[in-house]
Amino acid sequence: MRAAVLREAGRLVVEEVPRPEPEPGELLVRVRDCGICGSDLHAAHTLSPGTVMGHEFAGEVAALGPGVSGWRVGEPVVALPYMSCGGCVACRAGDGIRCAAVRSIGLGELPGAYAEYVRVQPASCLRIPERVGFRAAALVEPLAVALHGVRMAPVKAGTSCLVVGAGPIGLTTLLWCRDAGAAVVVSEPAEGRAALARRLGAAATVHPGREHAGSRLQALTGRDPEVVFECVGVRGTLNDALAQAGVRATVVVLGVCLGADEIVPGLAVLKELVVRFALGYAKSEFAATLAALEERRFDVDALITDVVGVDGAPLAFEALTRPTAQGKVLIEF
Repeated sequence: MRAAVLREAGRLVVEEVPRPEPEPGELLVRVRDCGICGSDLHAAHTLSPGTVMGHEFAGEVAALGPGVSGWRVGEPVVALPYMSCGGCVACRAGDGIRCAAVRSIGLGELPGAYAEYVRVQPASCLRIPERVGFRAAALVEPLAVALHGVRMAPVKAGTSCLVVGAGPIGLTTLLWCRDAGAAVVVSEPAEGRAALARRLGAAATVHPGREHAGSRLQALTGRDPEVVFECVGVRGTLNDALAQAGVRATVVVLGVCLGADEIVPGLAVLKELVVRFALGYAKSEFAATLAALEERRFDVDALITDVVGVDGAPLAFEALTRPTAQGKVLIEF
């Protein structure tokens, strides 16, 4: 099969690799669409050569491993991108990402979906509704990340929300906030992404180097930000989020900063802020996302700005390492 393989730090190469076979208790999925995630761009500098990345994917069942029942070849599916033990307290609660034996798909432990086929666990799979296409289904993973973060905050109709960053996670966070009826201002320096945020329902967008986003939200709603979502994950953005939050606001951290950062705790103390850090999702949030897509509750097509075949994956991956106006880029098989 063909796959985009990490061959050196930050560089993908398209190669012929052996097609995997499902092991006992596994399914083999033929990948139809797989998103390039921001975490992939970071991980490409730490993972071993030969890694096949890709954890935002949709496809169809291609084969059942020994002992698997209840699935049919050809069924369209999405899968949470990990394998877990299935029997611990976390797994039984649908929170397998917390399993002590969890192995990630596409981030080094198990091969991912920048390839024609990927092995998955039946317990991690959900069927794609008939009205949802493979491209939209490939967005379930980032949408579930955002839903998990939004559920950590008191977002409801009329809540004043500030979203810092209009990359794919910031944009999906915006969608869920708007779905709840919140008023949202997005802070984003790239005009292309800011325009996309406005198209997706942001009340306003602000260039962070030119205007104070919290002030714009206050002017629009009469309230300082009640919830701030940090969706960038670079040094300094968490402290900016604390600075812009209103009194007794909640700050939800969805961006993943892998290096040391600095904050001024007094900013949070004086305003009695609640700061929550979000990781991943539960299976129920994948299911809720699929239901929202089936009900056409928001426009996800606009999130997809580029679709490339596997041959175009290396250039598309490299392009995303530079400032861009792109939303979600999909690799399509």
